[in-house]
Amino acid sequence: MILLSDKLQGVEKALAELDRLLGSSTPSGDQIPYYGPTLLASMAEKDREMALKAEQARYEANREESALHFCLTAAVALLEVSQALLTQSAEPSPQDRLRQWKTLVAYTKTAGRSAYRAASILTDQQD
Repeated sequence: MILLSDKLQGVEKALAELDRLLGSSTPSGDQIPYYGPTLLASMAEKDREMALKAEQARYEANREESALHFCLTAAVALLEVSQALLTQSAEPSPQDRLRQWKTLVAYTKTAGRSAYRAASILTDQQD
């Protein structure tokens, strides 16, 4: 039986390794752009169009690298969910419970959106 502390240590090691990989996943040093729905909604229409075109151009320039970035991002977010679950207190105050819940929701949304973005990039690939 794996102890809770062993699970947490394993998650932390995996996070550190994925963070390292994520930092090295763009050998050219270019950032993989992503403008989330909230940010896009706050932009003027012209700026939003430019941001979406920049995203698409970057993804088309190197689909595999872009998809890898989003796969790693999803993996990190899911490990952060696991870490949060492993470190939550047994009897949190209502405020702590709400904060923990919001953290879990944010990480889960990031994971889902990143995985979806990776799938979209790969399925849009032209043969």
